[in-house]
Amino acid sequence: MNWNISIAYPWWFFVLCVAVGAGYAALLYYKTKSAALFNEKPFLAKLLPALRFLLASVLAFFLLGPILKYAGFVTEKPIVSILVDNSNSLVLGDNAVDKQTLQDNISSIQTKLSDKFEVDVVSFSNTAQFSTAGALEFTGSESNISGALNYANNQYVNQNLGAVILVSDGIYNAGNNPVFGTENARTPIYTLALGDTSVYADIAINNVSHNSIAYLGNEFTCKIETKATKLKGKQANLQVYINGQLIQQKMLNLTTDNVFLETDVVATAKKLGQNKLDVRVTTFDNEKNKQNNNYTFYIDVIDGKKKVAIWAKAPHPDVATLQSSIQNNQNYEVAVSYGNYEVNTKYDLVILHNWFGDRNQATVFEKLKSSGIPVWTILGNQFNSQLFNAGSQAVKFTQTSRGDVAALPAVNGDFQYFEINKDDAADISKWPPLKAPFGKYSGYKPADVAIYQTIGTVKTQEPLLLLTSEGNYRFGLLTGTGIWQWKFNNYETKANHNQIYDLITKTVQYLAVKEDKKLLKVYPSAKQYGIGENVTLLGELYNQSLDPIANQEINIDLKNAEGKVYKHTMSANGKQYRLLLKNLEAGAYQFAAKATVGGVKLSDNGYFTIVGQQKELANLMADYNVMRQLSANTGGAFNTLSNADKVVEQILANENLKSLITEENKLVELIKFKWVFWLLLTLLSAEWFIRKWLGGY
Repeated sequence: MNWNISIAYPWWFFVLCVAVGAGYAALLYYKTKSAALFNEKPFLAKLLPALRFLLASVLAFFLLGPILKYAGFVTEKPIVSILVDNSNSLVLGDNAVDKQTLQDNISSIQTKLSDKFEVDVVSFSNTAQFSTAGALEFTGSESNISGALNYANNQYVNQNLGAVILVSDGIYNAGNNPVFGTENARTPIYTLALGDTSVYADIAINNVSHNSIAYLGNEFTCKIETKATKLKGKQANLQVYINGQLIQQKMLNLTTDNVFLETDVVATAKKLGQNKLDVRVTTFDNEKNKQNNNYTFYIDVIDGKKKVAIWAKAPHPDVATLQSSIQNNQNYEVAVSYGNYEVNTKYDLVILHNWFGDRNQATVFEKLKSSGIPVWTILGNQFNSQLFNAGSQAVKFTQTSRGDVAALPAVNGDFQYFEINKDDAADISKWPPLKAPFGKYSGYKPADVAIYQTIGTVKTQEPLLLLTSEGNYRFGLLTGTGIWQWKFNNYETKANHNQIYDLITKTVQYLAVKEDKKLLKVYPSAKQYGIGENVTLLGELYNQSLDPIANQEINIDLKNAEGKVYKHTMSANGKQYRLLLKNLEAGAYQFAAKATVGGVKLSDNGYFTIVGQQKELANLMADYNVMRQLSANTGGAFNTLSNADKVVEQILANENLKSLITEENKLVELIKFKWVFWLLLTLLSAEWFIRKWLGGY
């Protein structure tokens, strides 16, 4: 061990420390009035000043911030990482391993290796984490062996990882094939295989491929994979239920001892929200695993695409531009009508092209507004300002001269309802002018203007594209026609229509939202989870000015499929709200969120689903071949649970697993050592005690 002390100042400062100590001692004891106290014990006349000198000098020295630097060598034991499959398949089936027996075996291995090795236990299912033998519950919903091996490699980077013991049945249903990439592994893997390798008669719903979302009224397809072994000559009935109602069944002919069948099922989404689908196949008496004959999953049925109508008195190139732009977004469907204006609340937005030319059009606008249907009005050559100003919208127009004007676009940098990036804004300013009525507009805020009019070279404060919100009602105004030219210009300069499509789509998206942002929003990080996974609810809370609120209380009522309600409170970290839900059983869950801001009660609700452990139930036959390959590729050894002690013998006998001696350098502030405190206390106490004893106090 080598060590030295360094300070942040020149070493001659140490002389000052000595001088300070000597000066302080001399000041207290030189020609002191208490000199008579030392007559009987003259040696104390030297001891007490020495104690005070040492105390003051040491304190002054520590003001220089001394640092102790020392170097030495540290012996690192080799690490043995025991990776234990914590999934449900290990304790299922007739020949399943007893949980307590498995915990005892792992604990025994850990104890027998601990003298020579650092031994860690890592449990894994869909994820891996450090654990203990006693904490293993074998309830995981997946077996990701490759992920566990990667976790071990990543956790022990630059450490002396000597060996890995993999305790598993070799079944993996998540991640990659664990054998891939192990040929060049430097760490030997000793496998401890368990489970039953016998092949029994079995038919299983192996998997169901499906979308998680379907539109109301639309058909959706599910692909069902069925696997059967040792049931040659049998017939199985495959049934599909949606919300408890049988919708389809099919007879499956099992013509060989190993059958794999795919069946497509088409269903119709008839109910909004979560729809529970159950797939069932005949259970035969001689099956060992009867838990894989059922498969449950959920599909979220949402209302259909947003419906947009374009109404115009006559065909116009602008109408075609609007139609193609909206149709480019798969979440919208658009219908064009010339003269047949049916006001219907099924529409999420109605675009009125070349409007306010006659009283009938003004009447149609008022009907739409009173029905709460958002409107995007486009002014054209038929525009009558008197009819427009007689309308109930807040925006009004004052005509300053007759005729139209060529209005070039200029993006408003302060517009915040949606983002128009700087590059797009620069390109938009080069687009052709629209033909717009000449005058002044009122009844809006400057922030409502997405695009201003530029007349000639003068950028005016008159809107070309305006979006406003009156309460929960949204209104859009394009004050000129000719956007078809924007589409051509976009293609001419960029060889695509992305910019014009993006501008129109964002405008439609903003206007088609019929209500303002909720002040309380709570939502799950995903709509569907596997059993055993943690569910995370995220929350946002705003005041009436839509400013985020920090560190408030959001209460959650969580209801399961049986109707039982559990109460929780979201934890707040500043403006972020989060609730972690663990160990939820399979099923559909609903939640209601409540908060109070400024005396106003706010609420929100939502739902999510927990899918059952289908992956672990699908296959309970252990795969020892995977375990053997892992050991063979890495220089380890294959063993079964009955030979667990042999793993210990093999690792102890491996001469390549050696301790490493590494150099260690440390810098520590000298004042942090405890002995410094005791030294100062001793010096001070000794002086005080002697003076007290002599009667100096």
